Amino acid sequence: MNKLAVYLNKNIDGVVYSAPNILDKYSCDRSVLKYKPKLVAIPANVADVRRLVKFANQLASKGMNMPITVRGGGHSKTGTAIGSGIIMSTERLNHIQEIDTRQRLIRVQAGATLGEVQAALNMSGMELPVFGDPKMTIGGLIANCAPASVNTRPSTIIDFIEDMEVVIADGSLIQVHKITSSRADKIGNGKNLEARIHKQLKEFLEKNQLILDKVSDVKESRSWYSGIKDVCAKRGFNLAPIFCGSEGTLGVITEIILHVEPIFESPNFIAIVCDDIKSFEKATQLIEKEKFTDAIFYDTEIFADIEQTGKSLKFIKKAKKNGYLIVANAKDDSHAKRRSKIKSLEKKLEKSHKLIVANAENKGDFIAIHENLIAYLSQDNLESRVPVVDQVYIPKEKRVEFLKQLEALSDVHGMPMPAYGSIEYDTYTVRPKLRADDLKSYKRMIGFLRDYIAIVKECGGHVCGAAPEGRFLAPFIKAETNPAIIELNRKVKDIIDPNHIFNPGIKHEADARVIFKHFRTEYGGDLQSSY
Repeated sequence: MNKLAVYLNKNIDGVVYSAPNILDKYSCDRSVLKYKPKLVAIPANVADVRRLVKFANQLASKGMNMPITVRGGGHSKTGTAIGSGIIMSTERLNHIQEIDTRQRLIRVQAGATLGEVQAALNMSGMELPVFGDPKMTIGGLIANCAPASVNTRPSTIIDFIEDMEVVIADGSLIQVHKITSSRADKIGNGKNLEARIHKQLKEFLEKNQLILDKVSDVKESRSWYSGIKDVCAKRGFNLAPIFCGSEGTLGVITEIILHVEPIFESPNFIAIVCDDIKSFEKATQLIEKEKFTDAIFYDTEIFADIEQTGKSLKFIKKAKKNGYLIVANAKDDSHAKRRSKIKSLEKKLEKSHKLIVANAENKGDFIAIHENLIAYLSQDNLESRVPVVDQVYIPKEKRVEFLKQLEALSDVHGMPMPAYGSIEYDTYTVRPKLRADDLKSYKRMIGFLRDYIAIVKECGGHVCGAAPEGRFLAPFIKAETNPAIIELNRKVKDIIDPNHIFNPGIKHEADARVIFKHFRTEYGGDLQSSY
């Protein structure tokens, strides 16, 4: 066994592995990259996390590089759950510590999955209205700034965070929540790293308000440290927003207290089948005007492909191949208002639209929609639907232009590019069939990415519409980003992680030449994807 692994095993309650087969298991996530780590550490408790972080920081201070990459469920599509140093898995830090039904709070460890949290909350009639794969960890959802819904208003998981425990670079455990500006100044008078973070970050942000305004102008993008604009907001100081979307580059989130909401009972789902882009746009405008929620759309070409897997949806059998399916929820506390909302929609829809209202007979078809999407994404053939750039943001007024340009791009590259996404969040995903097994196929992938990102930019959108850029996408957006914003992010990293021990090579540190060397020569496994 590796001598370093032996040393660390003597000093933690968990376990550290150096066996090649285990290292290989943790060398991939859902991205097209592969990084083989030197060690895999599975801490048993927070004390282990602190010891491992302190160890890595001490090595770095002596010029020896052994960075830490925190890994939750390994669901990153941009290579943030893999690294060449120590992979620190939170799989044993997965306890649901406490549920307070009266105050509607839940206290969980970062390794607990969204599915586990929802199951526990549902027993008490509550839920966490955050969107993501049920297998994703709460820590991972925070690191990726997962989308959420506050009283049917689109938001992110940051709006549900009451408090967090975070292990920072010197191994100390700090509480992260909103405090007064004077309290931040008092903490900043100390001598440790926490004090330096509060003092230096507060001073730095106050001096760079003009740059922060530029970050605020790009509200829909999750790129870089997008939460930085909210650290000093509302006459207070709160580090939580900067960790939300940080992708494990600033510290290790170990425990979180989250606000939760009562379960919304008996949703009234509807579906609209549209023949073309024009009818899709009209239906979408009505969905928004009538204030339907949870509105998702799918290119009907997806369901034509799905039929090859043996899956099908009865109520879109007659839909045109180049049409769209919209699914939404008439969410309202009053059943009468829901029925009224549906009737109003039905009167305003054109004859070319086909409206389906969920009932006892077709309920199974509504439930099967997302399962069918997974079947579509997981087709096992030589050309996989590899996740290279999911959930881009496109402004509402540009969605028709975007979809038309997508059709043109499909013709240029000679491969279908059916889209699906969220109408509420204005995010779009396409999964063209791309090989991931040789240099030629990767060149084709890069060519597609450049053309696709150019269309997103031309339509006034952002590549990082619902998740940060990570390792893989960072080089593609760096050239289009204001250098002052990149420098701002670099300084934030220097302040919070002075020896750069957390997940290097992510965000502004990403290097295209290094990334290209780590392309996987095969792609398989679980390709499930939440919208």
